[in-house]
Amino acid sequence: MMRREILGNFKQLPVSGEYVHRRVYDVTKKYGKDNFFIINTVGSKYIQKLFNIKIFLDRWATKIGFLPTNFSDKFMQKISWFLPNQIPSRLEKYREDYEHHWILEMSDEGIDEARDYLISFFKNHDGAFIECSEKEGDRAMLLRFLAAGAISRYHICEEEKLGAMISIDVALRRNEWEWFKNSIDDNSSVVDKFCYGHFFCHVLHQNYILAKGVDARAVKKVILDELIARGAEYPAEHNVGHEYRAGDTLHRHYLDLDPTNTFNPGIGQTSKNKNWG
Repeated sequence: MMRREILGNFKQLPVSGEYVHRRVYDVTKKYGKDNFFIINTVGSKYIQKLFNIKIFLDRWATKIGFLPTNFSDKFMQKISWFLPNQIPSRLEKYREDYEHHWILEMSDEGIDEARDYLISFFKNHDGAFIECSEKEGDRAMLLRFLAAGAISRYHICEEEKLGAMISIDVALRRNEWEWFKNSIDDNSSVVDKFCYGHFFCHVLHQNYILAKGVDARAVKKVILDELIARGAEYPAEHNVGHEYRAGDTLHRHYLDLDPTNTFNPGIGQTSKNKNWG
C-alpha cells in the first residue's frame, strides 16, 4: 500500500527505498562489523586496496597449508569481536520492535511530504517511523549495502555446521504481496534464509542456507519454478549467463545481436550450435 501511494501520489519521488528483514539486520550487525568500522573510520576510498590485500592473504594462506580456507574472512571476524557496536541506538530499538525495516530516502520538498504522509499513515496502521539524523541515515544505508558480504561471511565462518547457500535476485510482480514465501518454508532442508532489496522496484535478494547434505540444485529448482509460476522474473540485476534460461524476449534479442551464434554460444541455456541450429 505505501509503495503504491508514494509512487502514485507523491509530488517529489524518493531518492531510494531499501528493504531489510530483521534476520539480515542481525547477521550484518555481527558479520559486517569490521567493514562498518573501516568505512566509518577511513571511508570507502581504500576498499579496493583492502580487497586486494584480502585476495593476497587468502592465496598466501592456501600455500601455508595449516591455515583455514577463506582465512582473511575468519581472521577479520575474530578481530571484529573487539570492535564496538556500529549501529546507532535508535536503530537498535527499531530492530527489537519490528521484523521488517524500510529505509526511505527523500530530498528537498519530498522530506516534508514524506514526513506528513508517514505521520498520517501510522495513525491507522501498525508500525512506526523515525526521521534519521545524518549519521543514523548513513549507518542504516551502509547496513543495507553490507548485507550481501555479511551473509557470505556468516556462511564461511559457520561452514562446519551449514550446507550450501543459494542466492537469488528476483523481480516480483508489481502487485505481489507474498515476498518471501514458498513451499520449502517449513522444510528442514533450509537452515536459515534472508531477504533484502530494493523496495520500490520489487527487486529482492534472497539467500537460503541449506542443511548439510541437501541437494542445492534441486532446492533451487523448486524455488525458481515457484517464482516463475507467480509471474516473477530472475535474475533481476545480473545477466542470465549460462546458469539461467533466457526468456523468450531475451532469446530473440540474442538472435538479433548474434545471428551466427558466434560470441557466446549457450548463453541463457540456448543452443551452442552454429547459426542456432
